[in-house]
Amino acid sequence: MSGLLDGRAYLSMNRFARRRNLDQLKALNAVYVDLDWHTTDEWRGQSPDEVEAAILRHVCASDLPAPSVVLRSGRGSALIWLIDEMPPQALSRWQSTMRALGNVFARFGVDRSSQEAARIFRLPGSISEKSKRRVRVSGGSAARHDFDALSDEIFQAAGLPTRAEFQLLRAAKRAKRHTNVNPREMPFGLPPAARFRQIRDDLEAIRVAHGGQLSEGLRNTWLHLYATSLTHDPRETELAQKIEEMAQLATPDLPAQEITAIIRSAERQAARDRGANPLKDGRYHYSGGTIAERLGISGEDARALGLRQIMPAHERKRRKAEAERKRRARDGAQRRAEYLAENSASRCEIWKEYGLSRTTYYKRKKDGTLPPRLVAQRSGQVRARDRGNHRAGPQLEFRSSPKSPQHRTRTPYPATPRKF
Repeated sequence: MSGLLDGRAYLSMNRFARRRNLDQLKALNAVYVDLDWHTTDEWRGQSPDEVEAAILRHVCASDLPAPSVVLRSGRGSALIWLIDEMPPQALSRWQSTMRALGNVFARFGVDRSSQEAARIFRLPGSISEKSKRRVRVSGGSAARHDFDALSDEIFQAAGLPTRAEFQLLRAAKRAKRHTNVNPREMPFGLPPAARFRQIRDDLEAIRVAHGGQLSEGLRNTWLHLYATSLTHDPRETELAQKIEEMAQLATPDLPAQEITAIIRSAERQAARDRGANPLKDGRYHYSGGTIAERLGISGEDARALGLRQIMPAHERKRRKAEAERKRRARDGAQRRAEYLAENSASRCEIWKEYGLSRTTYYKRKKDGTLPPRLVAQRSGQVRARDRGNHRAGPQLEFRSSPKSPQHRTRTPYPATPRKF
């Protein structure tokens, strides 16, 4: 191994038969993230020791086990969790776990292109040709983990259901197809954790729009909604401290007993178990329209502040219709008036205006050899036909035939009296 360190030497995390192609994959041995933190605004310019300490604190706060290997690759870092050998048939589950792991460490500049089974890392002790620094192992537990347990921990850290919960959700969805279950009883759209993270961002935008502090009448409601958004995030553990800090920042005039009541309610909600159905986990679930009504947010306010979740129902409906119009436009759909203008020939029998049969009209239209339209001639024929109809046959007029004041019928009489 020491002879390989003088040149470019790499090691594949997973095992392949001959080439590093998925069709040659034989075993999955690790999950990992490659963190290019030097490219992010938050960590650019900081020392590797400081960033690595922040990464490990984030691992602990996310309730993840310590990485088996922490690799300092020169300009960034790599976290590797060794797992018990898994067959290639588990590749789809492995890929889902890798995507969730990337979401957990998104703030540290995850290299998404490295989340593939054929990923390779530089050997510790070799020199990176990009940074001219020696690659080294800076930490790790060297432990090997059970993939199922590790995968569940990663999904929980990302705010996603575990594999068992997902199977229960899928079974309930299959059962719902054969029963009369109200569709509103099952979750749809974003998971609650992701949706309430967006709600928290919207609440922050509303706070900033109010000058940093909520006015009287909105303080208690706003702080309660902020605390509720924290209860849906499994990564948030210090609820009391965060709510207290936000209360001092956004609602400094709110009485202390009200803040304490909000904190106690949030802690009770967060302590509840997360079940297979997120809508029945005992936590508060508010729709964006309900929050907008309580905070007095109009559709114009939602557009001006760039809110993603907090908006009235009519604004959400408008956005959905606008997105549908854009989708149809991208797919080449036409407006109804435009479509009828181009495809109403059969209804109008337009071939008669050219003096052609239907088949000949479409054939000559395709060839581009249509003759001039005979509109004037056709109009003259219509007038002549109307004059002929006026001369032909006796015309009858209708007169009222009184039978009774309540019931009158119209009986036809000849236009001129007839002699008998």
